[in-house]
Amino acid sequence: MTLSPNLIVHNAKVITLDPTKPQVSAVASLNGVIVATGDDASILALAGPGTKILNMNGAMVIPGFNDSHNHMLEVGIKLTRISLDDCKSLKEMHDLVAAAAKKTPAGQWIIGEGWNESFLVENRVPTRADIDSATDKHPVLLKRFFNMDTVNSVALRMAGVDANTPDPAGGSIERFPDGTPNGILRAAAKLLVRNLLPAVTQEQCVEAIDKAGAQYLTYGITSIQEPGLYPWEIRGYMAAHREGKLRLRASLMPSWHGFREEENEAELDDRAANLGIWSGLGDDMLRMTALKMAVDGGTTSRTAWMFNPFVGETTVRDFNRLNPADLRRYFKRGHDLGWDIGIHAIGDRAHHESALAFADAVAANPRDHRHNIIHAYFASEPSLDAMAKYKIGAVIQPTFIYFEGDDLFRDVGEELAHEYKPAKTYLKRGIPMIASSDIPSTFHYNPFISLYSLVTRKTHKGTVIAPQEAISRMEALRSYTASPTWLTREEHLKGILMPGMLADMAVLDRDYLTCSDEEILQIKVTTTILGGKVVYQRG
Repeated sequence: MTLSPNLIVHNAKVITLDPTKPQVSAVASLNGVIVATGDDASILALAGPGTKILNMNGAMVIPGFNDSHNHMLEVGIKLTRISLDDCKSLKEMHDLVAAAAKKTPAGQWIIGEGWNESFLVENRVPTRADIDSATDKHPVLLKRFFNMDTVNSVALRMAGVDANTPDPAGGSIERFPDGTPNGILRAAAKLLVRNLLPAVTQEQCVEAIDKAGAQYLTYGITSIQEPGLYPWEIRGYMAAHREGKLRLRASLMPSWHGFREEENEAELDDRAANLGIWSGLGDDMLRMTALKMAVDGGTTSRTAWMFNPFVGETTVRDFNRLNPADLRRYFKRGHDLGWDIGIHAIGDRAHHESALAFADAVAANPRDHRHNIIHAYFASEPSLDAMAKYKIGAVIQPTFIYFEGDDLFRDVGEELAHEYKPAKTYLKRGIPMIASSDIPSTFHYNPFISLYSLVTRKTHKGTVIAPQEAISRMEALRSYTASPTWLTREEHLKGILMPGMLADMAVLDRDYLTCSDEEILQIKVTTTILGGKVVYQRG
C-alpha cells in the first residue's frame, strides 16, 4: 500500500537548490522527509484524506537556514540579561544598569551583553567611571559583543584587581593614567571577573535553548551548529532534546585547545581521546561534529594575531589563546583520532599559520575530513593554495561585514580592509565557503543580514567593503542552507529540497531573487517547516 504524504506545499515558488530540478511549485513530505517535488497537479494528485495541504499563494519557499556558527545556548542566556545590542550612548547604558539595580537584590550580579563602542554616540569604550554611579551595591559586568568586558568597581574589588595586579598572559587590564584599573578587561583578563559568576544550572540551560530556539524559528532557521561547548553545556543540550525543548536541529562542537582559556591541555587531550566517539555521532536532531579550537582574538578588540601591528601601534602584541608552536601537534592529534576540527583564526597570520598546519596534518594522514578555518578574515596566497589543495573550509560571518565593517579601516587600514572575508575568492578556488552569524559575537542572527552583506558587501552605514568579493544571490543562499551540511557530514540529509531530504523549509514574504538589494534586509519569514511540520507561522 502506498502511503499518502503528511504535508503538501503548493502554489509556491520553491527554490530547491537541486541542480536537476532547481525550481518547482510543490513539495510533498512523509514522516518528515521529502518524497516528491514538481508541479502542482502532479504533487496534489498524491494527497490522501490525512494530507495537510498548504497553499502558498505564490510565495517563495527556500530550504531552512542552517547557521553553522551560532552560540544558541549563550543567546538563550543572554535573553535573560540586559540587552545592550541597541545601546546608543553611555548615559543609556548607565540608566539600564540603574534600572536593573532597582529590581535586583543587593549583592547579586547585574550582567549586560552586546555593546559596541562604534554604536555609541561617544564612540569610545565604556569604563567603570561611566557605570559606577548606577549602583554601589551590585557587581556589574557588561560584555562587549566580542572579547572585552567593562566591569564596575564593585566587581573589581570582588576579583581582587587593583593597581598592583599584573596583566594575565594573553590579556590586558586597561588602566587610567594613574595606573588604577579602569574597568576594561581585554581577552584573557575577562576571566578575572567572569570566573566569579554563578554557574549556570542544567535547568537554566534547557530554558535558554528553548527560548533561543523559539526565536530562531521566526527567522526560518531550522539548523544550527554550536561551537566550543563545555561537557556541562553538551549535557544541557541532551536534556533539552530529551525533554522535547530542542526546537531545531543542533550540531555540537566540543571545546578544544585555545577556545576556553581556563581549560588545560591535559583535560582537553583526554576529552578528544577518551570520549569513545568522533565527529558524526547522533541523530537528525542532535549530533556531535567537530572539535572547536581558537588561536587568537579579534580585530576590533585588537587582539588578533597579525603579520603587522594595528594602525597606530608599533608592535604586534601577543593575545594568542594558545602557543602557535603547538598548532601542528594539536591538529595531528585531533585529525589522527578521527575528529574534524574548526579553528577560530581572525588575524592574517593566524589564518596563514592555521591553513598551513592543517595541510601538514592532512598530508601526513590523508582521510576524509571537514577541517575548517572559522572567521577566515584575511587569506594569504599560500593559505588559499593549502585550503584548495586539501579542501579546508572557510566559515565566514557576513554579519561582521554589516555590523563592524566600518571599524576595519580604523584597525587594519584600507588596503587590508578591502581583502576582508573574500567569499568570491574562496568559491573561485573551490574552497568550501559557509556563511553563518556567530551570534552573540555579532548583533543579530537574522540570515537576511548575511545574505545582504554577501551580495552588496555593505555595512550598516552603507560603506562598501571589498566589492570585488560580492557573490550572487543564489551563491549566498546556498552558503547559508546547503553548504553548511558539508561541515556536519549531512550532505545526504538536508539543505536541498529534493526526495530523500528532510522537509525543512522557510516561506518568505517576498521574492528574494527579484526584490531590490535593499529589500533583502526587509524580508520576513511567514512560515517555518521543520521535518514536515509547521513550527512557526507569523501572526
